[in-house]
Amino acid sequence: MPVTILEQRALSLKNACVEFMFAYQQKDVGKMLSLCDPEGTVDFKPLGDAGKGRIYELGKNIWSALIDCFPDIDNTLDAAVAEDDNSVRCQVVIRGTQEKDFGDIPSKGSHFDSDHIFIFRLSPDNKITDIRISWDHGDLKRQLGS
Repeated sequence: MPVTILEQRALSLKNACVEFMFAYQQKDVGKMLSLCDPEGTVDFKPLGDAGKGRIYELGKNIWSALIDCFPDIDNTLDAAVAEDDNSVRCQVVIRGTQEKDFGDIPSKGSHFDSDHIFIFRLSPDNKITDIRISWDHGDLKRQLGS
């Protein structure tokens, strides 16, 4: 049975998001950013207003800090679902062992394993224009001993 244009678009959207998550897994922030629109926005939901900004600024800074503070950070993409013709919802497990203080979380050498939801919005040329990320921040802090 031939693949429809809508199915091709959904696959293309999901592939861009999978590539982003793979770059994150490889700790390659430059590659992550290359998949995004330079004017794109990010919203780390549990951080409130402090978690809203530009992907190339706030996103870059937070991901770089995470990689620095959790050198073994890793992720597993459990699901990627195209929700419409320009957005994908990814269910991701992120884990790592803290070696340096991260924001207001002092390092105690603890490990975390946390479910995250990434909602990506993409342009017609498959550049990521918006990322919303949610997780249970209280549980994350508890796992890290904070």
